Amino acid sequence: MLCAFTIVFISSKSIGQIVEPSSVVEKNILQLELETLYSIEKKASQKTTSWDIPNILIRYGLSDNIELQLHTPFTKERYFEYNELTTNIFKFEEGEFGISINLWGQNKFLPETAIMARIVSSTNTLKFNELGNIVSLNFSNLVSKKLRLNYNIGTTTNIKKHTTGFYILNISYEPNSQVHYFLENSSDFTLNNVESNSLGMGFGLNLSNNLAMDFSATRSLNHDMFSTGVILTWAINTKKQ
Repeated sequence: MLCAFTIVFISSKSIGQIVEPSSVVEKNILQLELETLYSIEKKASQKTTSWDIPNILIRYGLSDNIELQLHTPFTKERYFEYNELTTNIFKFEEGEFGISINLWGQNKFLPETAIMARIVSSTNTLKFNELGNIVSLNFSNLVSKKLRLNYNIGTTTNIKKHTTGFYILNISYEPNSQVHYFLENSSDFTLNNVESNSLGMGFGLNLSNNLAMDFSATRSLNHDMFSTGVILTWAINTKKQ
């Protein structure tokens, strides 16, 4: 990197989990989250495997209350019919650019809260009438010194203008500063049906003050689908000393 950097503490309260954090990274912090996720979905004689290689989420603290975000998902998909490979596709179809803003901190039962908004654009063409979006309110309650409840609620509109609501509920337990465990439920839904509902769990290790690695496994509750993933999180202080 061209800029100087120093060791910093990773700022996000929900590293390695689907749930979005309820506070932004600190000013001048560049946080890189590299995720590889492998999933298998079966339906009758068909099987689909998907491998994100990797998903890259970049967070930058513009101030102590505002964070810029860039998300670039890369995916390799393989389709099988009666255990015979029929299609092998590499995808980089969309990119996301957004912002997260701290609204307020926790006050007794009032949760710490941030609002996040992202624009979703096709990587093939940029047309304003083909943009999607993700908007969510992200909450967190510190229940005790070791236990935290994190939860999001929001909407997603893809570039084909299909809109769903979603929620994510996460319980995180940190027995010490080196390791944490989490249990997470997430769902996408419309007014007429539940499109997805998943239950996941995992654990994470703080390798240093600015480096963490998390492992997770998730099972769909309404489809024959299973996924497992790893996220490497690296926080860099870009402010020159």
